[in-house]
Amino acid sequence: MAPFTEIFRPRFLRQKEARFQKRYAERSIPFIRVSLPIAATLYLFFLAWDYYIDPGVMLYTLAVRLPFSFFAVAVFGFTFLKSFERWSQLVLSVTVILGASGVLLVLAIVPDGFAYGTSGVLLVVMYACGVIRLLLWPAIMTCAGIIAIANTLLFVTDAESFIIVNTNVFVISASVIGLSYTALLESMERHAFGLEDGLRKDKKVSDTMLRNFLPDRIMERLRDGEHSIAEPVGEATVLFADLVGFTTLSRRLAPGHLVEMLSDIFTNFDDIAERNNVEKVKTIGDSYMVVAGVRTPSPRNAEAVAEFAIEALAFVQRYAEENDLPVQIRIGMATGSVVSGVIGTRVPIFDLWGETVNVASRLEEQGFPGSIQVSESTYWRLRNKYEFEERGVLKVKHDISINAFMLTGRKVATGAVDLRVVGEDPQSIEFAPRRA
Repeated sequence: MAPFTEIFRPRFLRQKEARFQKRYAERSIPFIRVSLPIAATLYLFFLAWDYYIDPGVMLYTLAVRLPFSFFAVAVFGFTFLKSFERWSQLVLSVTVILGASGVLLVLAIVPDGFAYGTSGVLLVVMYACGVIRLLLWPAIMTCAGIIAIANTLLFVTDAESFIIVNTNVFVISASVIGLSYTALLESMERHAFGLEDGLRKDKKVSDTMLRNFLPDRIMERLRDGEHSIAEPVGEATVLFADLVGFTTLSRRLAPGHLVEMLSDIFTNFDDIAERNNVEKVKTIGDSYMVVAGVRTPSPRNAEAVAEFAIEALAFVQRYAEENDLPVQIRIGMATGSVVSGVIGTRVPIFDLWGETVNVASRLEEQGFPGSIQVSESTYWRLRNKYEFEERGVLKVKHDISINAFMLTGRKVATGAVDLRVVGEDPQSIEFAPRRA
């Protein structure tokens, strides 16, 4: 058996409590929309009971029952308003108290009504504590209000002592039973909400981790049940960045410090990629790969990757100086057609294939530390906004020749930006490629 503290759970902290109240109101609305019309109909149906007891008081009881029935219908309409979620507990508590007041007024009007009509009040208590899904404290206030109104009318009608005791015994007993059920219901709802909230947080963490490996659109397609995903892309710009000196550092630094350094650098790369609308593809060891033009085709995909390259290069230079580390970065870029897709099912991996990917990788491998080396196709797309130095023809694997260029800075109104002037603002950073 669960301990007392597990059955009667405390309120959540402020923001979480507000989310719980909203969620509870949303879940309660279907119950309210069904129960209110039934309650209003039964409320009017009991006019037959009034007539059976004393036909002469039917007009008086009708004058009591009709307004309360109309009020219940109005609350039913109110449930379709967005603001109802915020005020639902107060509105429902007032509705029940008014309904109970109507029942008690009818009992006061009908001759000897309290002698055999107390069961009508019990129905209202049951309605308050069960069907309409009041939370514990609103239910307590509602039951207290019903008891107070009942005793007030018993006093006004000068009821006999037996009737007073009898009515209170049944109404208070019904309230205790009903409130116990309400407390248990609320505790279960709070427990379920806590589990759901924990699952949402876990899902957010897992989605965040998964986004490091898969783009959002690929995640959605995998969730929809697709297994083989491949997309040809007419034009994209691919970039490979590799940390130079990482292998040497791995012999000098403890594994924990090495991973911390790599995490710092790649986390900042993630921010730079997001800022420039560049899509991270993957990391392999100390290598970082991005692409632009795959997720959202754009004629500016080469420019976006160039901005990423300049900011990433500047960050690594600044990071190395601030931490006194002999680490540099080497970058290769290429523009052209690619194929993007997902391989694997148990551990799906998003990747790119094609000649453009191979060219970008080779340009990175044969580049200089602290430099950005680009293909001819990338050069032609950027030459009006950036400054370049021609590297010449490079021979790579399988006797393939690549005409390479070195991106040396942004063009400004007064001339080229020299990438060697280091500043805090990425827009003002400059560098000059180092020759090996």
